[in-house]
Amino acid sequence: MATAEILQAEARQRPRMTVVAIVAAIFTLLGSLVARIAAGSPPDNLPAALLFYHDNQASQYVSAACSVIGALAIAVVLDFLYRATKARNPELPKQIRPLPWIGGIGVAIFTIAYQIVLGVNVAHFATRGSQTYEEARKAIDAGVPPLLGLVVQLALALAIVMISINAMRVGLLTRFLGYLGVISGALFVLMFVPIPIVQAYWLGALAMLFAGRTPSGTPPAWQSGEAIPWPSSAEMREQRVLAAEARRGGTPAGDEVVEGSAADVESDDLPGLTPPQRKKRKRR
Repeated sequence: MATAEILQAEARQRPRMTVVAIVAAIFTLLGSLVARIAAGSPPDNLPAALLFYHDNQASQYVSAACSVIGALAIAVVLDFLYRATKARNPELPKQIRPLPWIGGIGVAIFTIAYQIVLGVNVAHFATRGSQTYEEARKAIDAGVPPLLGLVVQLALALAIVMISINAMRVGLLTRFLGYLGVISGALFVLMFVPIPIVQAYWLGALAMLFAGRTPSGTPPAWQSGEAIPWPSSAEMREQRVLAAEARRGGTPAGDEVVEGSAADVESDDLPGLTPPQRKKRKRR
């Protein structure tokens, strides 16, 4: 597909992806907040916690539904970002593309299955069982294997990390968003923070990027259709220095020019050129 056609297709899809990224951010956050806000914190005692869960099943089901919507929306956003990255780097491994769908759909299926099985087990525990600790453990362990949930979470986390890194390398994501994507992917598995604030913030930032509303402006790779890696911090500082020198009309700090005439300044000393093109003037 020609570059112009790719850019036109992305321009048509970006407004929809903005909405999907917002949905992903909101529902990922709600998936953790709904149950806590509606029902409060469960007791530390396991049998009492299951009885608490039984009394507040409605909020748990709403929370699970939000998590399912959030996971599917994340998969859609990642697939769009993968395709945009692939268009600018044809060597991007095609094995990465299934990961968002394996992770997103897998998390959705696991969440639904686990919620149903847990609801049935808890109902039996609360109404028919003797409500001992051993029965409470069986109610939690029976049904969907937890290892399956870990596998699909790892797939989604790996998709976020790999797509973020490669999108940053071709210039579709700034370094901040690229590294924040890596952190977000890791937090999907490590769960250092019980509420996914970082993941929601990253998805919201992607929505602003797709909408062209980022404070630093849209990365050039989105307009060119080619890989334009985001400059490093040192390169950005150098560019700011050169731009400031160009506005002042002065010479770069550390460069000495003995002759004051403009004719004595070679074209290589003009501000605004990239660092490798500038040459140091030697004292005669």
